[in-house]
Amino acid sequence: MRIAVVSAHFPPNFVSGGTLVPQRIAEGLAGRGHEVLVYAGSVDDGHPDLTVRTERRADGLTVRWLTVTGMLAWDDDRNFANDAVDADFARWLADVQPDVVHFHSLQGLGAGLLSVARASGAATVLTMHDLWWWCARQFLVERSMRPCATVVDCGVCPCERDNAWLTDRNGRLARHLANADLVLSPSATMLDLLAANGVDPGRLALDENPSPESVRRAADRDRARTGPGVRFVFAGGSHPVKGGGVALDAARELADLDGWSLDMFGMGDPGGTPLGPLPAQVRLLPPYDPDDVTRVLGGYDVLLMSSVMLESYSLLTREALAAGCAVITADNPGPTEVVRDGVGGLVVPRGDAPALARAMRRVVTEPGLLDAVRPEPGTLPLRSLDAQLDDLLDHYERLRARTTAPARTSWSTGPDAGGGPGGIGRVLIVSGITGAPLRYRGYLAQEALETVGVRSEVLMYRDPAVLAAARRADAVVFYRVPATDQVLDVIGMVRDRPDPVPVLGDIDDLIFDPGLRDELDPILTAVPGLDLDLYWQGVRRYRTTLEATDAFIGSTELLCRRATELIGLPAFRWANGVGRHVARASDVALRRARARGPIRIGYLSGTNTHNEDWAWIEPAVVEVLRRRPSVELWLGGLLEPSAALDEFGGRVRRLPFRTWHQLPAVLRDLDVNLAPLAPDRIFNEAKSAIKWLEAALTATPTVASPSQPFREAIVPGRTGVLAARPDDWVDAVLGLVDDAAARDQLGLAARQQALLALSPARQGHRYLAALHAARRTVLTQGHRRPSDGWIPETLSEPSIPQRPDRYGPVLRAGNGGRAPAAVGPLRALRHRLAGRTSR
Repeated sequence: MRIAVVSAHFPPNFVSGGTLVPQRIAEGLAGRGHEVLVYAGSVDDGHPDLTVRTERRADGLTVRWLTVTGMLAWDDDRNFANDAVDADFARWLADVQPDVVHFHSLQGLGAGLLSVARASGAATVLTMHDLWWWCARQFLVERSMRPCATVVDCGVCPCERDNAWLTDRNGRLARHLANADLVLSPSATMLDLLAANGVDPGRLALDENPSPESVRRAADRDRARTGPGVRFVFAGGSHPVKGGGVALDAARELADLDGWSLDMFGMGDPGGTPLGPLPAQVRLLPPYDPDDVTRVLGGYDVLLMSSVMLESYSLLTREALAAGCAVITADNPGPTEVVRDGVGGLVVPRGDAPALARAMRRVVTEPGLLDAVRPEPGTLPLRSLDAQLDDLLDHYERLRARTTAPARTSWSTGPDAGGGPGGIGRVLIVSGITGAPLRYRGYLAQEALETVGVRSEVLMYRDPAVLAAARRADAVVFYRVPATDQVLDVIGMVRDRPDPVPVLGDIDDLIFDPGLRDELDPILTAVPGLDLDLYWQGVRRYRTTLEATDAFIGSTELLCRRATELIGLPAFRWANGVGRHVARASDVALRRARARGPIRIGYLSGTNTHNEDWAWIEPAVVEVLRRRPSVELWLGGLLEPSAALDEFGGRVRRLPFRTWHQLPAVLRDLDVNLAPLAPDRIFNEAKSAIKWLEAALTATPTVASPSQPFREAIVPGRTGVLAARPDDWVDAVLGLVDDAAARDQLGLAARQQALLALSPARQGHRYLAALHAARRTVLTQGHRRPSDGWIPETLSEPSIPQRPDRYGPVLRAGNGGRAPAAVGPLRALRHRLAGRTSR
């Protein structure tokens, strides 16, 4: 096979962990008899930029070097877009004609090489060693050493210029990334990160970096203690992104503690930043020879892997574990693949010196903790180079066997305007409600579909434009739309089209089941001004709309199951996810500390339908306030608490209703978020975990009722707390009130989980998969027939001009400033149909 290996840097011109990987792959493949050609950037070689030279090496590789010294600056557009390099690469490809092109780092060469290779007809493989495709600085850390948002487009990082420049850059790179047949990740934990940032999960695969034979054959060390106290070691070097400053700040917090020492290798660079006074327990040592790593690490108890930058793999972590050394690591994808909190070591947030200090103190002061987490030497399974080469060749052969047409060179033609994959390129979302429900099920779906190249339009159900939009859509979704004669006519028109255009229904509450009247009427009668007859007429009209659809999209498992049981609809789960704009507002809120003052617990109710939920936990909250006289309670929205709170006077703060873009600032100032649901209510089991999600984006921990959606969202004790009984609520809230470290840990872990699992890109692939599945059913089986025996209920509601609430940026990109956004949250509260019940 003829294989091209492309890398921005390559030994011996530039040697690092990231450049040794493509070198070893190239040499290993050549050693197996394949023809391997290398296209690599060259730096500081004495030649002008774009100088080309060819080297035929004794190891059998032919390397085409291209000088890129002046094109590597993170703020230089030539770092990622370089027409001159594209042209040279195209000429080279035409000459060598490889079967497969395997890309590694591309800074200085540019992302366009990927599209050039795809246009040549070669299979394209890309290994992502860092986050360069979304982070111009590559490692998700700002100049100030503040870690960036895990999902880049959900943050407001100014990067090397400003956020607007970064957004434009990433949009340009995304079009080239679409031309990768396969994207490889060096660690399993990195897979989630890449998918959350926009890589199609169907094109992702694991390709773990191999470990050197010297590490894989690490000899057992003597586990007997060779000196007093716990021996910590830092071996990341002097660059600030490696976290030496974090480790040193943590050590300073332990200066008054006996029984430990810290050796820091490579931190004594005279040209580096002055380190200031050192604790007596800290020694600065020169770098060790890499060949001695197992012996060196074998002399210590705990490695401090305090890197602030993103670590996609971390050989050092694996070297330490192989030597029988425990690891306290930042929550980085590479290290946390082999270290879990309490297994192999401890995990702390990136860049958090106090958290690192607390973990170090635990190891020193808690009897037995070190022995419990430290691995036996040589027990960590490590991958060999031969295993990596075997898997790569399997990938190459599979890709070479495909007979797909070459993709367009996307820099010249732009995004696909004519249709997405599988015939779905344009989607119409018709809504029967405004406010927060429309945002979560309408605009966030639109936003998510945009990330996968699908255009969508959001219209209100009585808008005159609905009919024309439905004629040109490849799929139509009716969200919370009550049946009208006009709506059913639109559905009939879509069903009559010759194309297999699916019609889907989406309702995010159990407001399509008339059989729930006995359970709901006692609750609904307590809602001021609600007409019960009109409400239940609305329920029947929602059911009538669903009866006319081909499939159901629901926010929770119960809703999907009930739609199938009641109506016979095939159902697809699409959970409420992260919205880009609220996530960015949350990132702004996170850039300041929580407001000073007492500990604050809070319940933020969006509508007046949550009084029963509040009543369920009010006695527990009263008990907390009595036991902790300094704690404040914040109540937001249209909630009616009882007189039991009167005794606390000014400690109970009532907050007015907040619009969605104001909410993150409020949540940021809460120390504990409360998300109660009254038990034994099927309606509550159908509600999504939005209250956990919104708080998680601001790193605020949540105590929630154990409904299925909350059980799915929360890993108890790691990303939140579940409380079933009143006593559980008292214990859970007091536990967080009394433990600032636990609040921080749970809040940050919840934020990470929310971003990784529910990012706009991940949601886009899920939504599109549901549309594809519905389209396939219509294509093979035709449109679904309504249920036998259902009597439709509908009204005539002629078209009128209707404008949904606007949804868009609330921040000026790059400076974190606020910009006006027109919203109409109160309209949702006055909605005259069953939309009054909220999630």
